[in-house]
Amino acid sequence: MPFKEGDIVLIEYSVFIKETGELVETTSETVAKLHKKYREGEVYEPEAVVIGEGRFVEGFEEALKNAEVGKEYEVDVPPEKAYGPRDRSKVKTFSRRVFIRNNIVPEVGKEVTINNVTGRIIAVEGGRVVVDFNHPLAGKTLKFKFKVLKKIEDVIEKVKYFIKRRLKKINIDAINVTKDEEKKAIIIELPKEYRLADGIQIVKYLVSRDVVKWVPEVNEVVFTEKFSKEEFTGESGEQPEKAA
Repeated sequence: MPFKEGDIVLIEYSVFIKETGELVETTSETVAKLHKKYREGEVYEPEAVVIGEGRFVEGFEEALKNAEVGKEYEVDVPPEKAYGPRDRSKVKTFSRRVFIRNNIVPEVGKEVTINNVTGRIIAVEGGRVVVDFNHPLAGKTLKFKFKVLKKIEDVIEKVKYFIKRRLKKINIDAINVTKDEEKKAIIIELPKEYRLADGIQIVKYLVSRDVVKWVPEVNEVVFTEKFSKEEFTGESGEQPEKAA
């Protein structure tokens, strides 16, 4: 039975360029290493996806909606349902001086932003620099290999996976989530090492937005923090010495 919009599923997937077999993205460390695309520090784990959210390209979204739990799939997605056809009008030529004025050394392959549009330098010819503003995967047919591991039903588990999407390195079991049934509220306590993490307030906002939008049982999201005496005084209760 197909999933409906708003269902939350846990998936593992790998994306390849069909014509070359080049790996683009994967949730599998084994696949990343096999294709020599492994990156140290990258998190390779199954991901939670909301059906109909539009996080992936159209062709993959359609395949996910009609998938069955536990079954492995391999789907080819043409450019029209991926990143679109390659548009030659998006390849622009600029004077080298434009880059020098902005302290940019023009090099083939470098990503640059001009007039708030991001592109890649594909050629440097004397005083001219050619920039391609097409998406790097425009014009490519993509091959998706994927499996839906499960449909996430529990409210608290849904919330934890929404947090995991924003804080990829967090241990999901270390997130404390409780429910206030009367207020239809979710109370979240993150591990203490995330209290002062860069961008944590933005993360809290995005998680709250996702939860309220995609978990109908929740009307309110509350983040809470606990500070114990031991954190500031040590187990003995004595005040730590001041730095010299």
